[in-house]
Amino acid sequence: MPDLLNVATSGLLGMQKALATTGHNIANVDTEGYSRQVLTFESREPELGAGGFVGNGVRASTLERQYDAFLGKELRDNTSAANHFETFSLMAGRLADLLAQEDRGLATQVDRFFNSLQDVANNPQATPERQVLLGEAKALTEQFRQLDSSLESLNEQVNVRLDSMVQEINALSEGLALLNGKIDSARSQAGGQPPNDLLDKRDSMILKISEYVGVSVSEQSNGSLNVLIGTGQPLVVGTNFSALNLAPGQYDSLAYEIEFSQGTGSPSPITESISGGSMQGLLRFRDEALNGARQELGVLAAGITETFNAQQKLGLDLDGQPGVNFFKPIDPVVAPDFQNSGTSTASVTIVDIGQVQPTDYKLYYNGTQWQLTNERSGEVRTGQGPFNVDGLTIEVTAGANIGDSFLVRPGYRAASFMDVAITLPSNIAAAAPLKTSAAVANGGDAKITSIINSNVNDLPLTGDVTLTYSADALGAGQPGFTMTGGATGTIAYNPANESAGKKVDLGILGGATLELAGIPEAGDVLTISNNTNGAGDNRNALRMVELQTTASLLGNSASYQEVFASTVSSVGIQTRQAEASAETQITLQRQAEQALNALSGVNLDEEAANLLKFQQAYQATAQVVASANDMFNTLLSAFR
Repeated sequence: MPDLLNVATSGLLGMQKALATTGHNIANVDTEGYSRQVLTFESREPELGAGGFVGNGVRASTLERQYDAFLGKELRDNTSAANHFETFSLMAGRLADLLAQEDRGLATQVDRFFNSLQDVANNPQATPERQVLLGEAKALTEQFRQLDSSLESLNEQVNVRLDSMVQEINALSEGLALLNGKIDSARSQAGGQPPNDLLDKRDSMILKISEYVGVSVSEQSNGSLNVLIGTGQPLVVGTNFSALNLAPGQYDSLAYEIEFSQGTGSPSPITESISGGSMQGLLRFRDEALNGARQELGVLAAGITETFNAQQKLGLDLDGQPGVNFFKPIDPVVAPDFQNSGTSTASVTIVDIGQVQPTDYKLYYNGTQWQLTNERSGEVRTGQGPFNVDGLTIEVTAGANIGDSFLVRPGYRAASFMDVAITLPSNIAAAAPLKTSAAVANGGDAKITSIINSNVNDLPLTGDVTLTYSADALGAGQPGFTMTGGATGTIAYNPANESAGKKVDLGILGGATLELAGIPEAGDVLTISNNTNGAGDNRNALRMVELQTTASLLGNSASYQEVFASTVSSVGIQTRQAEASAETQITLQRQAEQALNALSGVNLDEEAANLLKFQQAYQATAQVVASANDMFNTLLSAFR
């Protein structure tokens, strides 16, 4: 009889644990990260009796959680990828909104500026039109500065979010290391039985870390988990964890870098090896979309400044004086590595704005020579300098130590320095410095239809230049014009086949290009003279108007409008690609989550069925106890 009671008691205890487990599952149906637990039974060792082995009841062997490590890894990986693209697309969308404003955007202001310039060309003597042009110029430079300031604000948002993520990751890592210790201790105290609720909590913490940064996980022999990030940097190893830090950028203190601290050594930068999670999304946005937009915006600001100033200085202002800079010149930025130990310095000069590209260049000294790397294309040049590349001249002085470096940034933040240089409406150089005329006594109709100077060398003229036509100007039977006065020489011109128009590059008189037309007679005279009293002349203003649509930037392949349109389009494309990738990864994340929930999630219908089953088993086992009690009482009554 005692054996029967033992069997019944084991059943009661087993069903009691099963009911408790089922109740625990039901209670945690809405607990995030909870994995359904299942009590596993096994029969106790039987006892040998007269008729053979007799069963000795049941015992609970282990309490298992329904969890699959492969599904967990798939969920973590898809979560990291989804957060990466979601964060990138969110930030890129904000950038696109800033660039694509229609009513008060940069493209609109460029149009307003050139429209006011056209008004000056239409009425070059009028002061009101010139005042409006100065006002629109100031509004344009203010628009550039405000836009760059807004982009800087996006960079600050990136820094704030990076700081928050680093703190959160460090807190989770510290908690994970402590939890590893608790799990190891609990497992030891339970004779190797898994502490399921602690394991669920640990998996939830790792999943949370994967939202910020991609992780890889490995298990130690004692059940502790190691968490690695980047290219294998150990974030958590057993009960130890390493902290992440934010540090000023190598060349820009506002471009924060991620550092990895381990032991007592110096922190090591791991920004470039960060993969997955919101952190990679932020870093990618900053380094690719945001910096790219600021570089292109800066090239546009420098391009407008350089080309407009160049044309302005080819003309004459309202007082007949040579034009001066319309916009304040913008100097490219050269940023030294804050760890440089040598005395070398670097400088950069724009020699051809039409060839300047929206990219940075890294100068690195390897101990014997400098290496110049185009950060966008990866092209490398070596030597002692100076380097002539993409319309820039980059010079470095002696005194460098091995490892010293500089970052040359011709366009980055250039928009923040754009400003108007002239202060008076009369300073606008609308007139051309040279004018032409045909002698009244000429017998033919030949004339100089246009004269355009490409520089101001030899100007103003020391005296009028006369062109006299002769059928033998260049030799017998070779017609043309003979120049005398302020310049001498001959110009070939055959009215028989060139009367419709012929361009002639003089190479003198300010690099003038003439266009001759008509049929002259022998002795006809054309005159080139200084444009004195040319207040009503608008020829230089018209050439400045043409700059809006002239392909003068990015290798002389794009106009002002096209450069900005390309920037907006590029950011838009990046945003759409990130949104599409985010949608894909979110779908994969949900599928992985559903697959894991199908295994680990609590199904109330199933738990209700289990509750009924274990309750009935408990009641049946209780009947065994009652039967054993009746049998024992019957046996006792037989001896009374």
